[in-house]
Amino acid sequence: MVPTQHSALRGVFEWIAVIAIALVATFLIRSFVVEPFVVPTGSMETTIPTKSLLIGFRLPYVVSDPVPVRGNIVTFWSDEEQTVLVKRVIGLPGDTVSFKGGFVYINGEKLNEDYLPVSGITTSETESFEVPEGCIFVMGDNRTGSYDSRRLKDPYIPVEEIQAQVLVAISIGAAQSWQGVHWIA
Repeated sequence: MVPTQHSALRGVFEWIAVIAIALVATFLIRSFVVEPFVVPTGSMETTIPTKSLLIGFRLPYVVSDPVPVRGNIVTFWSDEEQTVLVKRVIGLPGDTVSFKGGFVYINGEKLNEDYLPVSGITTSETESFEVPEGCIFVMGDNRTGSYDSRRLKDPYIPVEEIQAQVLVAISIGAAQSWQGVHWIA
């Protein structure tokens, strides 16, 4: 049986519909559920190597303004740097973040930072920061090589600027501190 022009045209429209649905689904998932990011600097070394691909969970930050948990690694837009930055949440709304003897203190208590590759080296030109309501204080894990809340003109990141919580890091390349896929969250 020879296909008719009508059945061939129907097949083309079916393929166009499938492609359109796939594109819309990809757009919706990327805009509202997960989004890929690339780490632009070494500020999160060795936890996340430079140029690693990150998969971030966006949904909570798209549908509401949740306050992240201390220790979460988040992505956010920086007007000062004109790029998306990747940092660890250190201070929450209402916290006093201070520095003494190379360590971080939250409300006077030493913060356990077992995720750092080297401890006791955290410094800041400002002795303490009072995190306002609706904001967080962030730092990179590479404490000597991170441009973070300690150095930003406005050290407090509004929660509504958070784009995603990092779930997965994918690192490839011979010069990386580690290679493979790591669950971050």
